[in-house]
Amino acid sequence: MNFYDPKNQVEKLENEISNFLSLNKSVGELAIVMVGKNEASQKYTLLKQKLCSKLGITAVIYYIEETLADEEIAQQINEIFEKPETAGGIIQLPLPRPSLKSILNLIPFNKDIDLLSSKSLDQFYSGNFTKLSPVVRATQDFMLQNRINYENQRTTLIGRGELVGRPLEWFFTSKGAKTKVVDDYKTGQKLECGILVLSAGVPNLVNGNDISTNAFVIDFGSTVVENKTVGDLNLNSQLEHLGCVSPSPGGMGPLVVRYLLKNFLGL
Repeated sequence: MNFYDPKNQVEKLENEISNFLSLNKSVGELAIVMVGKNEASQKYTLLKQKLCSKLGITAVIYYIEETLADEEIAQQINEIFEKPETAGGIIQLPLPRPSLKSILNLIPFNKDIDLLSSKSLDQFYSGNFTKLSPVVRATQDFMLQNRINYENQRTTLIGRGELVGRPLEWFFTSKGAKTKVVDDYKTGQKLECGILVLSAGVPNLVNGNDISTNAFVIDFGSTVVENKTVGDLNLNSQLEHLGCVSPSPGGMGPLVVRYLLKNFLGL
């Protein structure tokens, strides 16, 4: 077993971004909209803003109170994305209540860098992969660097969220993998698969000894427990029998953020 280290790829992506910015000084602002207060999201959002500052991209965080009515929240989001200086942006997930899901459609198609609006999703789920979400692009990296073939690959995804589980289920299936989604996983259940993708957001949900030998594990789970970010995979469990493991934090996160910026710049 070895832990996936994205350091080299992160440096490569940052160089590509920096080279582009050296030739294109005016790229507009990146809007990051946060509705309500989610501790893990706040932490992640500030990391995005810090990276943008380092690379020379202006990122503005807009905090919107979740106590406002849905209509008032929608109005504020419309105003943010209608600004001419807003070149692209995201609405940070998770949202505080299901009734707010429709606000994702307020992001104009040409400014939707997370690919969460209906128009972006329709294009992706039609099989048009010319524009991919940061999560899918980061997963592609992991597959390529570990020389994993998609064809007939037994792939299990825990969690069917809009950001990770659902798009990766479609993407893996489209590439010829045999995919299975588990939305109600209970700790201790055996997982027979070649690739395991975790995105339930439940700390230490999965123990290594319940995963098939030589399986590759990609952990997108992220929960803050006592001021510490914890993934869905229990890193203190038995992992020696596994293939490459992308842990959380530290594995996919750095790649996802940089691909978000590449989408913002149209790279």
